Amino acid sequence: MQFRLFFGLLAVILTIPLFAQPVMRTNEKGETIIVFPDGTTQVFSEFSGTTEGQDTESQKYPVSDIRIAPLEGSIPITEEDLRRIAERKSQIAKDAARIAQERVDESSRQRTRLEEEYRQARQRNASPSLVEQLATRVESARQAEADALRESRIALAEVSNAESITRRGNYVEEYIKQQELKKQQAKQYENLRLTAGASYENLLLDDNYSPFTSSDNVILNPPTPPCQAAYEGKDSRGRFRRDLQKQLLFTHTDDRMRAVLKGQEYLTCNGYFTQLGGFRFLTLEFTFAYPNAREAYGFIEKGSYLMIKLLNGQFVTLFSGKMDKGTYDTETELLSYLVHYPIDQSQLNILKNSEVDSVIVSWSSGYEEYQVYQLGFFINQIRCLE
Repeated sequence: MQFRLFFGLLAVILTIPLFAQPVMRTNEKGETIIVFPDGTTQVFSEFSGTTEGQDTESQKYPVSDIRIAPLEGSIPITEEDLRRIAERKSQIAKDAARIAQERVDESSRQRTRLEEEYRQARQRNASPSLVEQLATRVESARQAEADALRESRIALAEVSNAESITRRGNYVEEYIKQQELKKQQAKQYENLRLTAGASYENLLLDDNYSPFTSSDNVILNPPTPPCQAAYEGKDSRGRFRRDLQKQLLFTHTDDRMRAVLKGQEYLTCNGYFTQLGGFRFLTLEFTFAYPNAREAYGFIEKGSYLMIKLLNGQFVTLFSGKMDKGTYDTETELLSYLVHYPIDQSQLNILKNSEVDSVIVSWSSGYEEYQVYQLGFFINQIRCLE
């Protein structure tokens, strides 16, 4: 009887349109539940009329009643966005675990090979110096293998945690918890007094020390970077075009990938401004050092936003002019996205008056925020553009 009811439920589910299907999950009590498209749930045993440690009275419980605060600029964050972000983090964790396991396999092969060389050297009574050298290399290989195994265990734990969030569907609660954590961390710096740059005059001493003058103080008055154009001339349609030399905007490595990439940056973003006739564009080139990043990040849709947050508290939101699905270079093994964002004069006026703090990029897998370390990027580029 229960089998009939179960398959009857499946038949009901399959008759619902694809975009509004209920799904089967397990709640914190270990019960099988049905999650309906309107966000309510029902214990499966109650739906089927059987018992699973509960009475047969049908009830529905809201999954969550939590308000998701929009981003600055009134850009809404939906539950679907958070689901995609959770899935992206899960995919990145899996990629990190895959890389970690490859390192384990390689270190194991290396350790086995060196142990065999060491054994053979002792059998043929090789010189003590050679035997000692091989013994040192074997010990190093064993240590490298142990380190790789530890990193692999950490990576697998991250996979389990990320998959747990997506499986349980509590990515909204996880997002709000992380936002609260960021707020608490920010409060730690509210009352700190930052040392003025002038105080460093007492530390920067050399053999011919003399106090800095206001014009010599490179800390307070850094030299202006030179302006360089990568291209300047007419395009195929006879319009004047000027592309500035691209500059680094930021680098980013997800915490799940940092341990296994060994200092290599997972994502690098370079950018430059273009003047084409009477129009101006910001072009950003996102380059991933790992080709599987496309599975995690997806693509950049036409009209997707780029939010630029400035240190003075202002922000500017741009929208991409076309879709880019990414291009993989088989020689360099790099995955790149080239995205153009039209920009008007009022936005340029805001950007050139303050240093940048961070940028938020909208991917098809949900947004991601990146801290910018080249704080003067927009000030320098716009100065050269004008």
